[in-house]
This record gives sequence, C-alpha cells and structure tokens, in this order.
Amino acid sequence: MQQTSRVKTLVLGLIGVVVLASGCQTNHSINPDNPAVLDNSKFMSLWETYSDCKLSSDFNRASAGMQQLSSAAILSQQNEGYDGFVLPLPTQLERLVSNPANRLAVDLHAMTAACSLHTGQLALHEGHIDEARQAFASILTLNQNLSPYYVLQAKRFLTELERGIDIAAKTP
Repeated sequence: MQQTSRVKTLVLGLIGVVVLASGCQTNHSINPDNPAVLDNSKFMSLWETYSDCKLSSDFNRASAGMQQLSSAAILSQQNEGYDGFVLPLPTQLERLVSNPANRLAVDLHAMTAACSLHTGQLALHEGHIDEARQAFASILTLNQNLSPYYVLQAKRFLTELERGIDIAAKTP
C-alpha cells in the first residue's frame, strides 16, 4: 500500500514537472497589430542601415540610410506612449497611472542624428552644400530629448557653412 502511494506521488511529480517544463517552452507570440512593437528583424535592419551609413564613404548611400532612419524615428515618435495594453482601472485611479517607458536598448533618434552628421560631412566633402545644410538642420528637428552633443555639432557645422558662404560671397 505504501509502495503504490509512493509510485502515485512519483508519477504525479513527474507529470507536474513535464507540465511545468512544457509551459515554460510555449511560444509567447507578439501582437502584430501593435505598431509600437519593434520586432528583432526590423531592429536589426535599422541597425544594419545605421552601420552602413556610419561606415559609408559615399554620400548617396549615407543619404539613403539617413532618410530610412529618419522615417523610422518619426514613426517611433508618433507611436510613443502606445504599448498595446490597457489596464482596466476605475477612473479615479486611471489618472495616477502613467504609460510604461520605452525599453529599447538604443535610441533611434541618436542613431539618426549620428548618421545625419556623417552624411552632412560627406556632403561637404563632395561639395553638396545644400544637402549638407539639410542633413545638419534635420538634427535640430529631431526629438527634444536628443543628446546635446548632436545638436551642438549640427549647429557648429551650420555656423561654419554660413561663414564659408558669407566669405565666398564677399570675395571678388
């Protein structure tokens, strides 16, 4: 009798372990309707675009990367604050709860700014003054929480551009 209860306990324990292990292995799918979710393949594509932009010595290639990153940054800013989950709370408590912060490991706006700086420098090097000005000015229109480094660099290049054009215009 004691033997059968031990066997039953052992069998129930094994079944419990199997159920627990299979529960841990289930696929937790991400809701594809949530525009704020940045899946890994999309992120890796943006990271490759950023890397290509930063490593490129060709203005046209860097410019294409800058445009792609800029579009993604604008889209992420529009979707900011949407996490796809609504906690049903009474209205008295609802005002006390804020949306969770974005948990991306990188700042898409900073990636865009870094690419724009590089693209502007390439444009200057190749003599595309208007394109350089646009690349540097685009940094100033990015998110307000952008690192001051990028803003200061863009302003410095824009100031140098204006001085260079003023000098060139005044020389006979």
